[in-house]
Amino acid sequence: MIQGKGGCPKLAEGAGHGEREAPESNREAAPPDDWRVVQFRVREDGAGGVRMLEVLAVVLPLYVLILLGLMAGGAKAFKGADASLNAFVYWFALPAFLFDAIVEAPSGAGLPLSFFVVTFLVTFGFSTLVWVGARLAGLRNIAAKLTLSAGYGNVGYFAFPLILSLLGPAAALPMALGSMVHNLIFMVGYPALASAGHTEPGRLRKALLKAGPYNPAVIAVAFAVLVRALELPVPEVVAEPIGLLAQAVIPVALFAIGLALRPAIKALRTGGASLLAILSVSLLKIIALPLLTWVAAHFLIPDPTGVLTATLVLLACMPTSATSFTLSQEFDGDGHLVAAVVAVSTVLALLTVSVFSALLV
Repeated sequence: MIQGKGGCPKLAEGAGHGEREAPESNREAAPPDDWRVVQFRVREDGAGGVRMLEVLAVVLPLYVLILLGLMAGGAKAFKGADASLNAFVYWFALPAFLFDAIVEAPSGAGLPLSFFVVTFLVTFGFSTLVWVGARLAGLRNIAAKLTLSAGYGNVGYFAFPLILSLLGPAAALPMALGSMVHNLIFMVGYPALASAGHTEPGRLRKALLKAGPYNPAVIAVAFAVLVRALELPVPEVVAEPIGLLAQAVIPVALFAIGLALRPAIKALRTGGASLLAILSVSLLKIIALPLLTWVAAHFLIPDPTGVLTATLVLLACMPTSATSFTLSQEFDGDGHLVAAVVAVSTVLALLTVSVFSALLV
């Protein structure tokens, strides 16, 4: 269980490297000293489940930060700030967070091959089914957008603080690598789908380079895996700045989501797609995909602690990523439909994420 004081958010202190361990008698009560995440106390009831109100105590503070960003988006001081904040998170804070999460994950942590198989096949297979279903339903012109909206979740900015708050450091490695597989499916797959038959030279190549070797998150994960595999020490002068950047990702990323929701809500108001279509895709994303992931993980992944299954399901139940709007805008020329799904799914996810969290933890 993740612990804090008085049920309030608590930033882990003393997250340095090489600190002395707490006495044996105090280890159970103390939060992990080497973990830089916002922590909350979540207690179990007598039946071993997690009370819904206590899960909401974890989820609601995250939505408060999103709401603050949404409110700030209407102020002149924050006009255009979403681009700068997203650039900071994308190039610095998120890569530092991923590197720190993998390097500082509990020793001996490893992932079975079935974890990656389930992560890829469920997400890719589900998205393919949505694409085929949309085309069969006569929605060929927006089939790609619906596929992107129904599959690409906010597995970075939103999922990380939630999963770490609920599951703790044990979820760090599966969360980081699972989210990386999820992102690559859409950062590579959607440009390929949208560029099929396109005559512009280098369009797909540029997108693939941006998703892979030019992606700072991919580079950070690769370096972190290498450091762990070779058991290389990270010098303090390097570890501390990385740790400070890692601490910034949660509040800044959630605030940036709020800023991005303002144009998404505007897109919802202006129309461009039926509310039924938007609502249907949103429910597919936040209910159908996590349920399918839960079934596949339960039967295919050896998971005695339940952490791997819980991590994958929580990743799957995230609302549609704001990055999907950027992809649709760049490759389709019109991201209004996707932006509307981002807004609706983010609001509805307050309930669905809480329910899945209560069932899983």
